[in-house]
Amino acid sequence: MRSNEASVKVLVKTPGFIAGKELTDKGLTFWTLTIWKDEASMKAFRNSASHRKAMQGLPHWCNEASYTHWIQEENQLPDWDTAYKRMREEGKTTKVRKPSARQLEKNYPPPKWKKFERPLKPSIKT
Repeated sequence: MRSNEASVKVLVKTPGFIAGKELTDKGLTFWTLTIWKDEASMKAFRNSASHRKAMQGLPHWCNEASYTHWIQEENQLPDWDTAYKRMREEGKTTKVRKPSARQLEKNYPPPKWKKFERPLKPSIKT
């Protein structure tokens, strides 16, 4: 949780960050969606020290992890069902030390509890 919060503090201050949201789902499943001005801005955040530190811990903390990137014209965050569909179709798994059967099969369940959503807004103008 501390690594996540450190990453969020950097995320909202990163030039080019437009919008985002996080969802804490059943079984401590975490979903994150972000929209960026361009790929260079996204990569600047991805390569930041706080995000790198969180990703270094991820293989030890998680038994399932994946990500996907896509380009869309509108600057509106998709709903969780759309994100889930994209993750299933295009997602890439992240290495974890003790992968679950679902991780090995890339067969993640869809988000269920949508009441624990947190919007993420830029703290600087882009």
